[in-house]
Amino acid sequence: MYKLAFIGGSLDSIAGYPHFIASQMDRRFEVVAGAFSTQQETNYKTATQWKVPALYDTWQELVEKEKNNLDAIVILTPTPMHCTIIIELLKNNIPILCEKPLVSSLQEIEAIKKVYDEKKHFLVVTNNYSGYPMVRELQHKIANDELGKILHIRLKMPQESFLRPPKSIKYPQKWRLKDGFIPMISLDLGAHLHHLAYFLLQEEPSKVMATYASFSQYNVIDDVNMMLEYKSGIKGNIWLSKTALGNRNGLHIEVYGSKASALWHQENPEQLEFSYSSGQKTIIDRGSDVEITNNPLYNRMTPGHPAGFIESFANLYNDIANELDNFFNDTKLDSKYVYSFEHAKNGINLLHQASQSNKNKEWTHI
Repeated sequence: MYKLAFIGGSLDSIAGYPHFIASQMDRRFEVVAGAFSTQQETNYKTATQWKVPALYDTWQELVEKEKNNLDAIVILTPTPMHCTIIIELLKNNIPILCEKPLVSSLQEIEAIKKVYDEKKHFLVVTNNYSGYPMVRELQHKIANDELGKILHIRLKMPQESFLRPPKSIKYPQKWRLKDGFIPMISLDLGAHLHHLAYFLLQEEPSKVMATYASFSQYNVIDDVNMMLEYKSGIKGNIWLSKTALGNRNGLHIEVYGSKASALWHQENPEQLEFSYSSGQKTIIDRGSDVEITNNPLYNRMTPGHPAGFIESFANLYNDIANELDNFFNDTKLDSKYVYSFEHAKNGINLLHQASQSNKNKEWTHI
């Protein structure tokens, strides 16, 4: 069982508890240390409630005291803090699991690039939505040409949180209300959709046309539309919004091919719907004749007992544990589900060029 420490991810955060549960669901990891919050009371409450034995007031102290006792550190701080922490952990050769997005800008990508060595360091970004079994099934079917030549892909992530914030947490946090050249909504939501598009197509877009809008009271970008073009001829569309009433977290994938199309909604994650050129429509789930999702890992409970967000996260943590096995045994890292610096760099570049496109009101090459 690998020993983890958390930097950030307290009881007050959105990401902390899902990471804590998912990392330990299949007994591949144990959280043994943390610097969960800069608020002393919250930090203490988190460690007490989660029964984490080693607690530190600062992440710097955690690194200094625990660097020789840990197998990896999970970064769950607000995005603007990631770069500084990542560089320090790389200098100490500590394996890193970083909540997406890796960083906030191309400048921060360049700063990490100066110290990151892919042959020496372990750095993965936790893009959890591709952990859903039916999304992995869809990837397999696209790769096997079951949809034919892919013509276009549409990904949507509409939320209502800037008009109707969730009551369970203090939202929005102050750090989410500060836009850089890449707006925070693109870092927050767009990083997920870039990852999913690449995960399914195994191709990066070559051009982007983006338009931004602000509809809420917060004076930040809260609605983003991107049109994408790929060298293979695929057309794409990405829509992000935090001002779409009625959508709690409306993650939605549509892939259209010459033989068939596929639809997947996160709110109904067990089902994958296909429409064929014959006019026939079918819906498959974990109980169907499937090739990827018959893996025991994706069937902690039998079909008919839905697996959801935490389970998809646990799937990813299993994949990361397998990659740590390879890393510590000096074996090639070869998971098709675990993504590192290069993928994160490409995502930040897409989001940067989208901002350039919005600024210039024209198609921008990536």
